[in-house]
Amino acid sequence: MKKNGYTALEMLVVIVVLGVFTIGILSATSYAYQDRSIIYYEEIEHIIEKEAKLYGEREIINSVKNEGNLVITLNDLVTAGYYVADDKEGNVIDPRNSKATLNGLKIKLTYEADNTITAKVIEED
Repeated sequence: MKKNGYTALEMLVVIVVLGVFTIGILSATSYAYQDRSIIYYEEIEHIIEKEAKLYGEREIINSVKNEGNLVITLNDLVTAGYYVADDKEGNVIDPRNSKATLNGLKIKLTYEADNTITAKVIEED
């Protein structure tokens, strides 16, 4: 006897296998659609703190030492050449909002008891 087509059970097995395969592919690639701007901002913040510390140690150590604490802006780092701007006007674009800049971001430099300088980005409320 000649058989034409597939049985309902065979079709059901094919659909289940394709469904499992699709779920596996979607879960493996779903990270591509996540918003990474916060993570990128935190990485930029870390780099800014490292560069501000270098700036404090090399350029303005006496001011920080005399004051104890000194607040600078990211624009100061860009002007001094310690941080590279994103455009020709010297603006650093905020990855969380592409229409905003980070140039006014404040960094607190602190002179520590062990004669070192620490830098911390001041979060604005």
